[in-house]
Amino acid sequence: MHRRAALIALTVCALIAGCGSRLTDEQRAALVVPQGGGSGTQEGTAQGEDGAVPGTDGTAGQPGANNPQQPNKQPNPPGSIAGGCQGTGGATDKGVTAGEITIANISDISGPVPGIFQSAQQATKAFVEYFNATQGAVCGRKLKLVSFDSRTDSGGDQQATSQACEQAFALVGSMSAFDQGGGPAAAGCGIPDLRASTVTAQRQRTAVSFGVASNVVNLVSSAGPDLVKSSFPGGINAAAYLYLNADASAQNARSMQKAAEARGIKFVYSQAIDITDVNYAPYVAKLKETGTKIVYWIGSAQYAVRLQQAMRQQGYTPEAFITDPTAYDPQYIRQGGAAVDGTVVYTNGALFEESNAQVALYKQWLGRVAPGAAPSYFGMFAWAAARLFVTTAAKVGPQLTRKAMLDAIRGVHDFTAEGMVAPQDVGGKRTSACMTLVRLKGGAWSRLAPASGYSCGSLIDTGVGG
Repeated sequence: MHRRAALIALTVCALIAGCGSRLTDEQRAALVVPQGGGSGTQEGTAQGEDGAVPGTDGTAGQPGANNPQQPNKQPNPPGSIAGGCQGTGGATDKGVTAGEITIANISDISGPVPGIFQSAQQATKAFVEYFNATQGAVCGRKLKLVSFDSRTDSGGDQQATSQACEQAFALVGSMSAFDQGGGPAAAGCGIPDLRASTVTAQRQRTAVSFGVASNVVNLVSSAGPDLVKSSFPGGINAAAYLYLNADASAQNARSMQKAAEARGIKFVYSQAIDITDVNYAPYVAKLKETGTKIVYWIGSAQYAVRLQQAMRQQGYTPEAFITDPTAYDPQYIRQGGAAVDGTVVYTNGALFEESNAQVALYKQWLGRVAPGAAPSYFGMFAWAAARLFVTTAAKVGPQLTRKAMLDAIRGVHDFTAEGMVAPQDVGGKRTSACMTLVRLKGGAWSRLAPASGYSCGSLIDTGVGG
């Protein structure tokens, strides 16, 4: 599993374009898979990440905390996200004026699964509303958000990125399944691209693009296998890896299996499952035949539900069913019901069920901009991306330019968004070392391991997809 949470280590992988024409819309959408978090443990966080932040506990008593119509009157209050930056450099670059910074979010809203990454766009909007209402400004400049729909399509991502290049200073909190489409456009115009997560290898290699949940296929944290070994010691000699038969899912499955083997987990069965395959019974029969006790799955949550329903029909219950953070969502529980109870998910973000000041703040402002919307893993990292943007912009200072912003982002190696996510090596584009396991029991998620915080390990270079 990947270094921060083998998740998210966010995770997220997408289907190769060549397969799309042969699949249904549902099958194309199913290939979106998060993998592992993103960061190392090197030095330095963007300035402004230390100290108290007005309103971070989501309670009364902070200027503007309970009423977005009552902004804080101090442009940069002591201890604020924007730090002590004063004054403005005027119109210093595209999308920047003396009083405003325009940022853009490009996420999949329409397509095979409507709203698949809407939570990332909602979270970015929530942060902008929160910041403008309670934090004042970045060096005298408010934030303005323009939103685009990448349509779960590489062409849609390309078109939206080209438009954003002309309208905005930076891309912030974006999340697209086919994000390779916008990479050349982003690189061509030099726009800082601070994403919730980069999904494709092509976007990961784009010089201006950075995932706050940073993933590298060949680098896997030892924390994942070690947590599984300590949590399910009776099953480590009989594990199986099942995954969707698509390039991204297959690469991540092979890499994560190799890392688990290096840490002493023995696999008795490994199997790719075609997207068009609707009969999972033979795979369950093989799991039973091989005596598999731990089942790993990488693929979309809806296919994880299909596999677990087939397992339930055959009366097969492994000691653990382990999958990525796409399952850490209310929709997964609604779809799977009793069949998915017991699922174990690895993550590198704070748990929604536990007390966390930034998560509480995200939930509070999400409720204001999108009443009824549920917080999500991708939304959490989009919020974190927006927070990193403003702290980094404040570090750059009044003379804000795209080049200066990119240079500053490259120096961020230990970002946590005030404890909202495990340390992320955003600038270094390296998988995170830390992760947590959560388990679904009785329809509710709760921490499995470690007892608190994250377990952090060393990175294993599996040589897969590097």
